[in-house]
Amino acid sequence: MISRQDLERLIQRQDGGKPVLSLFLDMSVDANNKRNHHVFLGQKRAQFEELEGNRPISTGNGSESGMGTLLERVVEWIDNNFDESNRGLVIYSEVGGDWWEALQFPVPVQNRLVVADRPVIGPLAQVLNAYEHYGVILMDREHVRILSVYLGTLLDELEFRGDPIAPTSNHHVQAGGYSHKRFQRHKLEEMRHFFKDFAEEVERFVARYQPQHLVLMGTDQNVAKFKEFLPQPVADLIIHTGPAPVDGPAREILARLEPHLAGELERESQALLEQVRDRAAHDYLATAGLQGTLTALQEGKVDTLVLARDREQQGARCTQCGFVFVRDVTRCPYDGSEQLEGVDVMEEMVRLAQQQGADIQFADANAIADLRGAAALLRF
Repeated sequence: MISRQDLERLIQRQDGGKPVLSLFLDMSVDANNKRNHHVFLGQKRAQFEELEGNRPISTGNGSESGMGTLLERVVEWIDNNFDESNRGLVIYSEVGGDWWEALQFPVPVQNRLVVADRPVIGPLAQVLNAYEHYGVILMDREHVRILSVYLGTLLDELEFRGDPIAPTSNHHVQAGGYSHKRFQRHKLEEMRHFFKDFAEEVERFVARYQPQHLVLMGTDQNVAKFKEFLPQPVADLIIHTGPAPVDGPAREILARLEPHLAGELERESQALLEQVRDRAAHDYLATAGLQGTLTALQEGKVDTLVLARDREQQGARCTQCGFVFVRDVTRCPYDGSEQLEGVDVMEEMVRLAQQQGADIQFADANAIADLRGAAALLRF
């Protein structure tokens, strides 16, 4: 499983002075129930052998290690350590060094291999952006289940049952008349007691697990009544309600919810893009285009960054002042330095946004073609 803490940790990793392999593998199975990652690995290994004549890559400390050897280690690790219930894998390793880290998760990622001076995090950010953390509350008048769902997977499940309230008189067991009404009042009082306790459990769940959204499932009557017991900040997290049996299998419930959750993400994305376009058209606290958005990022102005999904864009970084440029430059316009290095601008933008605490949203490249691959809402 991966989290935003993984992104932060990778960004903050100290440079070990050696090249870093960042390998992203789609480990999902095809129609024949087979994984095809070995085809991609074989192609990459052949490319390295052809381009380098299988020469080892210098690690900067006098020792050398070939990419072929490193890719053999990758295959060995997958054979012995990969959890086949997952569909995505990222491996980071120093070429010729000691650092090795593998992250696996239940959703696919696009195949990609990069050797650079530091770990590539953009594809991980895309995966995290595509899946939010949900709390699914299943309830009836005597019972509540809370599911913690992330990356489409059940992470945890909590279950609570109410403690029945002892009747004040044995008359409630009689049928009809006053006793029947008294029994109904007793059950209503018991339901309110349960709902109050259940609401407190939901509040504790939100405080502990910090889901981005909640889904509330039950009969229309129970859902409407239960919402009255939730604190407003918790109730505001609810994005979907609907019927579901409180004891239903978690897998079936999540499968039923999947299109609703995907639809909610799409609605949020469209609303954001409409806001960006409107602001950019009126030149009000927004940017559109790679260079303008990159400049705003480097000035610390970005509140929400929008990037084209799976896009790479070559640019340059001044090794003296650190500024990044989309266009080709031979000299840094800020300090005049000619010490420039090639970088992937999209990767640099993800890193800057993550370091500044800005939100990052990814969209299909065709959907934001009018924004020229990047846009942002600005803080000031």
